[in-house]
Amino acid sequence: MLPKERIALRLKYRTKETIAGYLFILPNIVGFGVFTLFSVLFSLVISFTDWDMMSSWHDLRFIGFANFADAFQDDRFLASLRNNLFFLVLVPAQLLLALVCAVVLNEKFVGRYLVRSVVYLPYITSFVAVSLIWFQLLQPSDGAVNGLLRSIGIHHPPGWFGSSAWVKPSIFMVLTWQTLGYKILLYMAGLQGIPAHLYEAAEVDGASGWHKFFRITVPMLAPVTFFILIISIIDTFLMWSNIQILTDGGPGTSSTVIGFYIYKVAFGYSKMGYASAMSWLLFVLILLITLVQWRGQKKWVNH
Repeated sequence: MLPKERIALRLKYRTKETIAGYLFILPNIVGFGVFTLFSVLFSLVISFTDWDMMSSWHDLRFIGFANFADAFQDDRFLASLRNNLFFLVLVPAQLLLALVCAVVLNEKFVGRYLVRSVVYLPYITSFVAVSLIWFQLLQPSDGAVNGLLRSIGIHHPPGWFGSSAWVKPSIFMVLTWQTLGYKILLYMAGLQGIPAHLYEAAEVDGASGWHKFFRITVPMLAPVTFFILIISIIDTFLMWSNIQILTDGGPGTSSTVIGFYIYKVAFGYSKMGYASAMSWLLFVLILLITLVQWRGQKKWVNH
């Protein structure tokens, strides 16, 4: 067979392989284009309109950046942003707690596999069922938690979900309880990837447990910490089902977050144009935070 014929056959075979490969991923590409890409672009278009989902397309009116300007004058949107920042500030506390628990559970002790499973169990449990249980436990009047507090002499226990002062700490406590197992799992995977000879060398040099933790464990887990930090911040801005089940944004706007407020405006008030504008503002906010973290991780993440 001549060299030109070999090249032609090889190109024909590669072309068939390429076509077959594209045919395999075609359903996924079509699904992404219809259900994701089209929806994203459509939301961007209607964010510049006053579409209320109830009107016909003939009533669609272009209003420019009015929706974006209205968001910064909306007291509920600004309150939602402040509530999100509250949960955002508490994310490092979750990371620290997860790291400490991971270090403890990474040690060898009797029943450690059972304990690890129990700690991870809330993460894979239905949040609806978990929320209903926590809602009953933290009932201000006849909940089990306040009943216990009264039995030990605390006559005015917290109002939990019914108090504007306690509702955000209560939600944070429930979310931490549910997601802690996942973060612990990630940290434990990172801990088991740290070479043992680093700790052995530190012991030979007379390093204490605290020195080994801060000089070896924490720096070596920096990539894991960065990953958990990113997903935790994104989850903080996107949560809305948690708020809907536990408090419905109340009392007042004490627990309303941006994701829940966008849902409420879109499907409660049928203001799809305004909700889309707030969604894009949320996207820009998350993007900026992620870019700042991504730039900062080059300095503090140990590659």
